[in-house]
Amino acid sequence: MYIIDHDKQVALINEMKQLRKDSKNYEVYYHHPYTNQMWKSFFPRANGEELGPKLLRHEPVPSDIDERLNICLSEDAPENAIGLGIEWSARPEIWPDIIQALENRYSHFDRNQLKLFLDNLHLDEAKEKMPAEGSVDDTKENKITEDKVGNLIWRSRKIRVKRFFVLG
Repeated sequence: MYIIDHDKQVALINEMKQLRKDSKNYEVYYHHPYTNQMWKSFFPRANGEELGPKLLRHEPVPSDIDERLNICLSEDAPENAIGLGIEWSARPEIWPDIIQALENRYSHFDRNQLKLFLDNLHLDEAKEKMPAEGSVDDTKENKITEDKVGNLIWRSRKIRVKRFFVLG
């Protein structure tokens, strides 16, 4: 599903035909003529100053969080866990739903994949960038606060410990 290695990305992109490019959002869509598959190249953490890591993944992807987690964390493909973690690290509005889904199904996921995913979600780094509860930035658009991220970090650590002690 995800390709994170730069050399593999370049090799695959050279085989594909570019369909459209969105320079504003740093996204490029491709079609692979041999497999008839659609691909998306993008920088999920891009901001005005830097692009962050580049990802290449199949398109379209399931919109359901549980389904995406199942696809990326059940198989022994580290690129999928890393790629999904990087992609979702740029979407703090869905972090509570992600942690809830992990709490419900942590025993179904590969232990190493789960660890890679949580490491690349970067909740610890995000906590320092979030506003404190009740600050001026606490609006409907900015529902995730430092306190809420702290709670999510605690819950993610509980998931890691529980998964460590579950056989499989």
